[in-house]
Amino acid sequence: MPSPFPGMDPFVEHRQRWPLFHGWFVRELARLTLDRAMEVGLWIDVERSIYHRGPRGEYLLVGETDAVVGPDFSAAEYGERAQNGRGGLALAVPRAVHEIVLDEDEAERVNQDYLVVRELGKETRVLAVVELLSYANKSGGYVPRYHEKRLRLIDSPVHFMEIDLLRFGENPTRDLFPELPASPYFVFVARKTGIGRNEEGYPIALNDALPVVGLPVGPGRADLPLDLAAAFRAAYELAVRPGSIEYLQEAVPPPQLNEAEAQLVSRLIHS
Repeated sequence: MPSPFPGMDPFVEHRQRWPLFHGWFVRELARLTLDRAMEVGLWIDVERSIYHRGPRGEYLLVGETDAVVGPDFSAAEYGERAQNGRGGLALAVPRAVHEIVLDEDEAERVNQDYLVVRELGKETRVLAVVELLSYANKSGGYVPRYHEKRLRLIDSPVHFMEIDLLRFGENPTRDLFPELPASPYFVFVARKTGIGRNEEGYPIALNDALPVVGLPVGPGRADLPLDLAAAFRAAYELAVRPGSIEYLQEAVPPPQLNEAEAQLVSRLIHS
């Protein structure tokens, strides 16, 4: 069954549903756009940054998925020091040892999937990056790391798009557009113009259809059209099992809807 909403479905924003939907949305957006990208000599990769929260609360970039395959850290002998070095040489004994024991709840790992648009051929120059915000981007200890990444991309020569389909949390890019009406969802585009950039804001209301937003990949090329509505429908079918959202019994995930939005939700799920 399709979602009863004309655009973004707020019930999908549930914390337990969002990670799976997020992954499918990013991949389906890439799949739906790839043919058009190849027509103009471009390629779209889905890449993943992995951040691991260390024992002191800091978030460290671990790397891509393949780079984190290593030894079995749970093995009993993993932490034991060898007594002799190569060739029978005695190893120095440390003068001090600080044991760090990680709490399973604190050993948090943040996976961030995003799109990277590159030129085809030998010179695989990055032209644009597309991020779909997650809960980790908007709340918690990883937020400063993501803000650093966002500023780095905005200040770089690369075009940047940020898609925010979560009502939860704060999004600094919305504050760049005080002239726009408040909206639960938002798309931000940093379009590079030589030494400067144009910053574009696309507010999306709860009763709006998700738009087709142009991703700049120039100069010399027309924008790549990113069909957010088509990506949502495809991701919804793949991430939401039939009947798993009980629209008439469940409450919309926080934050609380305003009165007009609550009436709209009630009308849609009862229609």
